[in-house]
Amino acid sequence: MKIQHAFLALIIIFLTSGCNAEMTGTVVDAETGAPIEGAVVLVEWTVTKGPPGLRSTEIYKTIELLTDKNGKFTIVTILDPMVNKIPHLVIYKRGYVAWNNQYIFPKWERRKNFELRDGMMMEMEKFRNYYSHYDHVSFISSGAVSGSGGELLERAYSGERLLADQERGRRKKD
Repeated sequence: MKIQHAFLALIIIFLTSGCNAEMTGTVVDAETGAPIEGAVVLVEWTVTKGPPGLRSTEIYKTIELLTDKNGKFTIVTILDPMVNKIPHLVIYKRGYVAWNNQYIFPKWERRKNFELRDGMMMEMEKFRNYYSHYDHVSFISSGAVSGSGGELLERAYSGERLLADQERGRRKKD
């Protein structure tokens, strides 16, 4: 009987220990294939809590980092079975359309091809002058469960928020 309890305790410890593995990715310019250095990568893992009909999603862990000179980044994934399998992922660099693993700007089309795997590559499109900064800021902040993201992301797109405010002011005058 003691062996069964010990075995059960080991299984519980394993399942709740939050095993981790490293995963790499590369961020590149969609047109040229050149690596994008200094892009902010925000990753948020979530857990779903509550009974059916009353479920809510909460942040389990958030990391932020910058891509290196080769456009590369490394994240430590969470393999805890209590954590939702796919994290929310937002990548931003001024002058580019933000990339997120759920939707594609500007039409908010559902992204269908995202797979969290080692060696993943994200292609970022240059921000076009006919895109709306106001819509883009909404898109950036919607990609993060926390609303706007972490400190690095906040700082990175603060200039774009100013442009969005100016654009919104012009819309109100028209």
